[in-house]
Amino acid sequence: MDNKEIFEEQLEKAGKFHGDICGGIVIGTKLAIYALGKLGMELNQKNKDLIVFLEIDRCMSDAVQAVTGCSMGKRSLKQMNYGKFAASFYKISTGESFRVTDLDANSKEKRDETTEEMIERFKKTPSDELFSLQPVEIILNENELPGSPRDKVFCVSCNEKVMDGKQIVIGGKSLCKSCAEGSYYRIL
Repeated sequence: MDNKEIFEEQLEKAGKFHGDICGGIVIGTKLAIYALGKLGMELNQKNKDLIVFLEIDRCMSDAVQAVTGCSMGKRSLKQMNYGKFAASFYKISTGESFRVTDLDANSKEKRDETTEEMIERFKKTPSDELFSLQPVEIILNENELPGSPRDKVFCVSCNEKVMDGKQIVIGGKSLCKSCAEGSYYRIL
């Protein structure tokens, strides 16, 4: 299979996962294929040795998830929510990691093209012309790794279980983030 066929196959998979093919799906598909290749990982395989840190919570994220097979439930997909068209890829066994950014998204020059034109351009353009790749060091503690929870405590305020070291200790007492810092919800 050549690069164009690989891209089309993965784009179709990402589009089905997302519900349609839009610009973010096109970008995320090509970015994920590029990153997996740089790490020497195969497409369409379970990559238990991979953690991906997404910096955006838009369409691109669905493509990265579909292509890599990483997921939040498996703890191999981390949502950083920086609002940037970027993702970092971390190979657990070697510690090798890099951050990939979309050069188009970071250009002040706006392209006036349809999704179909973008797809064609992405098929033809080498990945190293579309993306910037920066070696990075990923800083993780044991509680961030995939697998069973390594730490469980109960919040002294709401009495709910908090796993994976996500508690905040104040005055020697463990609190969940909602009780310690405030929450995104308000109990009615």
